[in-house]
Amino acid sequence: MNPNFGSLISKYHEKGILIDTNLLLVLLVGNVQPRLIGKTARTDGYSIGDYELITSILGHFRRFITLPQILTETGNLLKRNCPNKNTLIDLSGEFARFVQLGQTKEVRKLSRRVTTHPTFKELGYADAAILSVAAGRYLLLTEDKPLQSFADHLGVDVLRFQWLRAI
Repeated sequence: MNPNFGSLISKYHEKGILIDTNLLLVLLVGNVQPRLIGKTARTDGYSIGDYELITSILGHFRRFITLPQILTETGNLLKRNCPNKNTLIDLSGEFARFVQLGQTKEVRKLSRRVTTHPTFKELGYADAAILSVAAGRYLLLTEDKPLQSFADHLGVDVLRFQWLRAI
């Protein structure tokens, strides 16, 4: 299903867009050192053009939604994407800047609720939390096909990054 990007922007412009871990990682790495995109773990399937597409998409939304689970995964992945100590310092600073942006809203869901979500056993803790939080509230930006499939099944609006690449 390829929803109309314009209608999704209208519907979620004020509410916000929830950015999945890999795309947030590409955004943060690109904000610091775009040349590292495509050359490190978990960014190897992305390009500088993808980074530019992510920044363009985010420009349409007033809020960036994140979860503690996404931030934890992203923070751990940032450490793995550091060729040296200076890059780690820069990436950590960019991570903190993103978290502290007035546009960024961190949403929490109790673990007892996440672990009873119907997708928990198949998708795991982080993805179940994402679907639990996004449902009816936020647009989900992801390239994760299993997450997209479950989102469709549950009626969660998804902006598929691979679909945007093809436009």
